[in-house]
Amino acid sequence: MKYSYLLKKHIEMLYDGVCTIIDYEKQQGITNNTIEAIKAENVKCRLSYKNDSQVQQTDKTATEKQIIKLFLPPDIDVKQGCKIIVTQEGETNTFLCAGKPLVYGSHKEIVLELEKRYA
Repeated sequence: MKYSYLLKKHIEMLYDGVCTIIDYEKQQGITNNTIEAIKAENVKCRLSYKNDSQVQQTDKTATEKQIIKLFLPPDIDVKQGCKIIVTQEGETNTFLCAGKPLVYGSHKEIVLELEKRYA
Protein backbone atom coordinates (compact mmCIF):
# COMPACT_ATOMS: atom_id res chain seq x y z
CA MET A 1 0.00 0.00 0.00
CA LYS A 2 2.82 2.40 0.88
CA TYR A 3 4.52 1.64 -2.47
CA SER A 4 1.37 2.63 -4.40
CA TYR A 5 1.12 5.90 -2.46
CA LEU A 6 4.77 6.73 -3.14
CA LEU A 7 4.39 5.90 -6.84
CA LYS A 8 1.31 8.13 -7.08
CA LYS A 9 3.16 11.03 -5.43
CA HIS A 10 6.13 10.56 -7.77
CA ILE A 11 3.88 10.59 -10.87
CA GLU A 12 2.03 13.68 -9.61
CA MET A 13 5.37 15.52 -9.40
CA LEU A 14 5.69 15.03 -13.18
CA TYR A 15 2.39 16.78 -13.95
CA ASP A 16 3.28 20.04 -15.70
CA GLY A 17 -0.03 20.87 -17.33
CA VAL A 18 -3.66 21.49 -16.46
CA CYS A 19 -6.78 20.32 -18.23
CA THR A 20 -10.51 20.91 -18.41
CA ILE A 21 -12.75 17.91 -19.06
CA ILE A 22 -15.97 18.55 -20.97
CA ASP A 23 -18.70 15.98 -21.48
CA TYR A 24 -21.92 16.19 -23.46
CA GLU A 25 -25.37 16.19 -21.83
CA LYS A 26 -28.87 16.29 -23.25
CA GLN A 27 -30.58 19.55 -22.40
CA GLN A 28 -34.04 19.07 -20.99
CA GLY A 29 -36.83 20.92 -22.74
CA ILE A 30 -38.59 21.12 -26.05
CA THR A 31 -35.51 20.84 -28.30
CA ASN A 32 -33.52 18.15 -26.40
CA ASN A 33 -30.27 19.67 -27.64
CA THR A 34 -26.92 18.27 -26.56
CA ILE A 35 -24.80 20.79 -24.67
CA GLU A 36 -21.24 20.81 -23.40
CA ALA A 37 -20.90 20.50 -19.63
CA ILE A 38 -17.66 21.03 -17.72
CA LYS A 39 -16.99 17.99 -15.54
CA ALA A 40 -13.61 19.04 -14.09
CA GLU A 41 -11.39 22.12 -14.30
CA ASN A 42 -7.74 22.85 -13.50
CA VAL A 43 -6.89 19.15 -13.21
CA LYS A 44 -3.13 18.64 -13.01
CA CYS A 45 -1.95 16.41 -15.85
CA ARG A 46 0.82 15.59 -18.30
CA LEU A 47 0.76 15.03 -22.05
CA SER A 48 3.07 12.50 -23.65
CA TYR A 49 3.75 12.29 -27.39
CA LYS A 50 5.10 9.25 -29.21
CA ASN A 51 5.55 8.68 -32.92
CA ASP A 52 4.48 5.23 -34.06
CA SER A 53 7.00 3.67 -36.40
CA GLN A 54 4.25 2.39 -38.69
CA VAL A 55 3.69 4.70 -41.62
CA GLN A 56 0.16 5.15 -43.00
CA GLN A 57 0.35 5.11 -46.79
CA THR A 58 -2.33 6.60 -49.04
CA ASP A 59 -2.33 7.17 -52.81
CA LYS A 60 -0.70 10.58 -52.41
CA THR A 61 1.03 10.75 -49.04
CA ALA A 62 2.77 8.79 -46.34
CA THR A 63 2.23 9.96 -42.77
CA GLU A 64 3.63 8.80 -39.48
CA LYS A 65 1.02 8.32 -36.78
CA GLN A 66 1.48 10.20 -33.52
CA ILE A 67 0.21 8.70 -30.28
CA ILE A 68 -0.87 11.26 -27.66
CA LYS A 69 -1.45 10.13 -24.06
CA LEU A 70 -2.77 12.09 -21.14
CA PHE A 71 -1.76 11.16 -17.60
CA LEU A 72 -3.91 12.40 -14.72
CA PRO A 73 -5.02 11.39 -11.20
CA PRO A 74 -6.99 8.12 -11.04
CA ASP A 75 -10.03 9.66 -9.31
CA ILE A 76 -10.91 12.00 -12.21
CA ASP A 77 -13.94 10.76 -14.18
CA VAL A 78 -13.31 10.77 -17.94
CA LYS A 79 -15.66 9.16 -20.45
CA GLN A 80 -14.75 7.97 -23.91
CA GLY A 81 -15.61 10.64 -26.50
CA CYS A 82 -15.43 13.62 -24.15
CA LYS A 83 -13.51 16.80 -24.98
CA ILE A 84 -10.34 17.62 -23.06
CA ILE A 85 -8.62 21.01 -23.23
CA VAL A 86 -4.98 20.78 -22.12
CA THR A 87 -2.54 23.60 -21.41
CA GLN A 88 1.07 22.47 -21.08
CA GLU A 89 4.26 24.49 -21.51
CA GLY A 90 2.26 27.57 -22.57
CA GLU A 91 0.38 25.82 -25.38
CA THR A 92 -3.33 24.99 -25.29
CA ASN A 93 -4.83 22.23 -27.43
CA THR A 94 -8.24 20.60 -27.62
CA PHE A 95 -8.42 16.82 -27.80
CA LEU A 96 -11.03 14.09 -27.88
CA CYS A 97 -10.80 11.09 -25.58
CA ALA A 98 -10.16 8.42 -28.21
CA GLY A 99 -10.28 5.31 -26.10
CA LYS A 100 -11.41 3.90 -22.81
CA PRO A 101 -9.23 5.29 -20.01
CA LEU A 102 -6.73 2.88 -18.42
CA VAL A 103 -6.98 3.16 -14.64
CA TYR A 104 -4.13 2.27 -12.30
CA GLY A 105 -3.82 2.85 -8.55
CA SER A 106 -1.35 5.65 -9.16
CA HIS A 107 -2.74 7.35 -12.27
CA LYS A 108 -5.06 7.21 -15.27
CA GLU A 109 -3.88 7.04 -18.92
CA ILE A 110 -6.01 8.21 -21.82
CA VAL A 111 -5.21 8.04 -25.53
CA LEU A 112 -6.21 11.32 -27.19
CA GLU A 113 -6.89 12.56 -30.70
CA LEU A 114 -6.34 16.16 -31.67
CA GLU A 115 -9.75 17.73 -32.30
CA LYS A 116 -10.20 18.49 -35.98
CA ARG A 117 -11.18 22.05 -36.76
CA TYR A 118 -12.50 23.20 -40.09
CA ALA A 119 -11.94 26.68 -41.46
